[in-house]
Amino acid sequence: MKYYSVLAIMFLCLIYACSSDPDAEEIGNTPDETENEVDAPNINAIAPTKTNFSCEACDHIIDTNTGVIDGEELNILPGQIIGLSGDGDPYKNLTFNNIIGTKEKPIIIRNCNGQAIIASTGSFGVKFRNSEYFKFIGDGDESTDYGIKISTSKGFFLTFEQLSSNFETYFIEIAGYEPSGIGEDNGFAGIGVKTSPYQDCDLFTDPTRTAWIMENVTVKYCYIHDVGGEGLYIGHGFYNGRQESDCSAITYSHSIQHIRIHNNIIEDVGYDGIQIKNADLDCELYNNTIKNYGQLNEGAHNEGLFIGGGTTGKFYNNYIINGTGHGIQFQGMGNVDIFNNVIANSGDNGFYGASGTQVYRIPDGYFNIINNTFVNSGNNGFAFFNNDGGTKRLINNIFAGSTEDLYRKGATIDTISNIMTQNLTALDFSNLLTHDYSIGVSSIALNKGENVATYGILEDIIGNARPENNTNDIGAYETKE
Repeated sequence: MKYYSVLAIMFLCLIYACSSDPDAEEIGNTPDETENEVDAPNINAIAPTKTNFSCEACDHIIDTNTGVIDGEELNILPGQIIGLSGDGDPYKNLTFNNIIGTKEKPIIIRNCNGQAIIASTGSFGVKFRNSEYFKFIGDGDESTDYGIKISTSKGFFLTFEQLSSNFETYFIEIAGYEPSGIGEDNGFAGIGVKTSPYQDCDLFTDPTRTAWIMENVTVKYCYIHDVGGEGLYIGHGFYNGRQESDCSAITYSHSIQHIRIHNNIIEDVGYDGIQIKNADLDCELYNNTIKNYGQLNEGAHNEGLFIGGGTTGKFYNNYIINGTGHGIQFQGMGNVDIFNNVIANSGDNGFYGASGTQVYRIPDGYFNIINNTFVNSGNNGFAFFNNDGGTKRLINNIFAGSTEDLYRKGATIDTISNIMTQNLTALDFSNLLTHDYSIGVSSIALNKGENVATYGILEDIIGNARPENNTNDIGAYETKE
């Protein structure tokens, strides 16, 4: 076991582009607030096992005075364990460079001897650079849900950047210093997953995006709250390319492939709950709870879920409530399945399909929006104005109680078995006060849906089998009769 004292620390302060795509829509009306506690749906997912992990079992222990951990300099080998101790003073901020494991033997960074706390007053909390095949996990203490807690007054709380790939993180708490992400010392985004083109201008001039690909990324079972920016900030954006201020030529943001974002709780954030871009192959985002998003009420930065440019994949079983912007804003490229989501009390549209100069659509792609429940949208329940791309299907969705129109479009939409009503009573929701949007036996959505097995949808948001009694319900829930 090795103990490290103070290392010579020189930090290059990077100025991050804090905005969403510039073509995102402006804000809408702020929804009524509620004091009722909101829980995630019972999504029946199996969480990783937590243990009381001892620092004695670590190959390396990071001293709280250490700021930079360089895997090459410290000869950190594949399969080794790096410990963040929970029985000393909090860490200030940490930079991990050149943490290089292998697929068979990833390097593990974990808390030991209790909860490890990073309390930064600098420009970031924890960052990874030039690292691959590693895990950053807070599973080393059975007494707490999150074995690593990160706070910072500036910048990203936790960021995986500068050519980092093949990593996993879970059981991490990201905590702002002030409530609701409002205040000068609440940092920026909770977890960042991206390499910005200006970190290597020459590498990212390739429009095929094959020079470097970020892949095999998992972010799960994290709790992100009270941060000034996005809860999760994934991908650089600008899929069609642009010239960065530090680059002499047009650059193209890297692809993110084989990514899983699931079972995270994001609440009370200043900007978007989750923003994901450039995930152009094998992306799944599911079982996440997002509430009280867009607390700063800044237009184009206040969506619950922002599915940005260059993104494809599956987005399902998410619970998105109470925010100032769109529940879901969609600028994805196509071949997208959006199903079994609950979106309630959005300040603007429940679903907004946007376009713009940075939106690329697969000409023959598909857009499946199936078995979602949209309630009390501050503007329209559903809006999709651009007809670029392939077939757009709207099947078995509930749109209820919107301030403006329930349904607006410019695109050609195949609509089947959707309910659009301002009469919430007719839907027989289980409990509007506690945001339980499952339906009762007197609901007009009961047994009125199309069979969607051909689209691979065999369960509802909480794992109930579809169909029940050979008929499908409309909306995110399937009622057991």
